[in-house]
Amino acid sequence: MRIANEIKVGLAIIVTIVIFVLGFRFLKDVPLFGGTRGYYSVMADAGGIIAGNPVRISGVKVGSVTDVSYQPGIDSIRIGFTVSMDIPVPRGTTARIAGIDALGGVRVDLELGPHTNPSIEPGGRIRSTEDGADLFAEMTRRAPALANQADSVLTSLGTTLSATSRLLDDPSSDLRRTLGALRGTATALENTIQTESEHLGGILENLEGITGSVRNAVGEGGDSLSIAVDDLRSSMKSLDQLMASLNTTMTRLDVIAAKIESGEGTLGKLINDPGLYVQLDSAVWNLNQLLADFKKHPRRYLRELKIIDIL
Repeated sequence: MRIANEIKVGLAIIVTIVIFVLGFRFLKDVPLFGGTRGYYSVMADAGGIIAGNPVRISGVKVGSVTDVSYQPGIDSIRIGFTVSMDIPVPRGTTARIAGIDALGGVRVDLELGPHTNPSIEPGGRIRSTEDGADLFAEMTRRAPALANQADSVLTSLGTTLSATSRLLDDPSSDLRRTLGALRGTATALENTIQTESEHLGGILENLEGITGSVRNAVGEGGDSLSIAVDDLRSSMKSLDQLMASLNTTMTRLDVIAAKIESGEGTLGKLINDPGLYVQLDSAVWNLNQLLADFKKHPRRYLRELKIIDIL
């Protein structure tokens, strides 16, 4: 069966239209199959974004930029982009420009809002954030200030190095004398270590021997050491009891001394009553007089004594 020329021309036109549509979608970086929804965002700086750059959510490509235009009335950039129909875009979603313009990796990153929020209508505006500025552009903007700071630091460093060099060349400078003293100290310390190395080695050997002896004594005579520790604990306990008893005795002596000082009791009255002291002194004086008279005239006192016979 022969196909009419009109049919052939129609099929060719249809195939051409399909190829054109698919090619256009491919060049626009739009999915070949499946629908998309369009949105836009307004930003102060395009940051190198152009049509065809990807739109990503959490690093996954979900669409592409369709157009970038300058809005003279509001002095800002309008960025239009599409998102796959399969991706819901709830209210509260934000857009930002990310990537490095010099490397050709600029993109639009979307941060979705809460999934419980209603979806943004197709063609609606998505709020933008400006934290995705081009890193190279920021570095370029700050480069002069950084260069001035680096130049100032290098100048100061050169001045410091020159001053240090002059101090090192001057034999009378404090820095030169300090370095010389440090060198002398290091040399003396090295000589001392070399001279006393054998002595230090002997000390270390003796210390190691003492440590071994202690270890052996503890290992072999562990029971004796335990008994000695127990005896020491018992002695300390007895000493604690003795100290407690001594504290009690001292407390009692303090009470007695307080009573004597306040005039309580015979001894307290004797110490605190001046009249009693005078009377006692008078009695002692009279007794002394009586003894003296007895020595001079014993007959006077022995005249009335009788001789007692013992049967």
